[in-house]
Amino acid sequence: MNDLVIMHDKQAVTTSLKVAEVFEKKHQHVMEAIRKLTVENSTVRKMFGEDSYLNSRNQKQPMYYMNRDGFTLLAMGFTGSKVMEFKLKYIEAFNRMEQALKEQQATPFKLPQNYHEALLQLAEQVEINEANQPKVDYYDEFLNNKGLITTTLIAKQYGMSAVELNKFLHAKGVIYKESGKKAWVLYANYAGLGLADYEEFAPNERTIRKTLKWTAKGERFIRDLLAEEGIKTNTQLAEEVALSEPEIEYDGPYFSASEIAWQLRLPNEWVKIIGELANREHLKPIFNNQNIFCRKNFDEYGRLRWEYTKYGARKIEAAINEELSKNVG
Repeated sequence: MNDLVIMHDKQAVTTSLKVAEVFEKKHQHVMEAIRKLTVENSTVRKMFGEDSYLNSRNQKQPMYYMNRDGFTLLAMGFTGSKVMEFKLKYIEAFNRMEQALKEQQATPFKLPQNYHEALLQLAEQVEINEANQPKVDYYDEFLNNKGLITTTLIAKQYGMSAVELNKFLHAKGVIYKESGKKAWVLYANYAGLGLADYEEFAPNERTIRKTLKWTAKGERFIRDLLAEEGIKTNTQLAEEVALSEPEIEYDGPYFSASEIAWQLRLPNEWVKIIGELANREHLKPIFNNQNIFCRKNFDEYGRLRWEYTKYGARKIEAAINEELSKNVG
């Protein structure tokens, strides 16, 4: 149910592909319903925008974008036990996106008045771009790469590598490697469910290999498996951190990454690793200058540096101990 509504041409929209996926309908049938709505009514036609995507056979296929009004008209004809639940989730998603648009338009852009403000504004924009990048990558790949999603891209949304996600799916009895081959394949009981497809590529002139990629249904299946194990996306974790932050003023000491490394008697190379662990644990603020775990600051040369509260330092210490225990194991 993630990303029901997206931004397109500066307005909140969803797609016929997403509607078909969520309401568990064939995309062809959703397209037919849209064409019936738009065939004789110019007002309705303005609620939909035709576009295209590449299917699993690398063929260009039509699809539609639709705004809130278009979705409402389309969904009126849907029936089923869970239809009302899905409609409410869509309405909520449209409300959130449209509210975000209003807030963005209502907040005037403020030019930085000095060098310090300019650096701070740049750092904030970098953080926001990094937070949004997984969603951008997702839609670029889904619409342009034959409608299939790589394991790497799904894993990225959970802060995992493709290797880690493949190991998880193998442990769950979903995929395996054939003897003497490098490619992952679906076990027989999952092979005919429309979860994935295979793409061929040629690393050299004599070799043709297949790689496993996932359909929208397959991605939803993986998300459900991960959710059953309590594994959450980076976005969900970041939202939880933001919601769980106590509304208090922190007036205790701050520690740099090098100070944390020194306190824990770690070599200098751990300074960079501490920054990576802070990213993994979602300790750094994105939309603010500070939170209960960390704050942005600048040194005398205008370089951005992160400083951690005692709460952030404790989380980093726990993450370091976890990493060290893996190496020992």
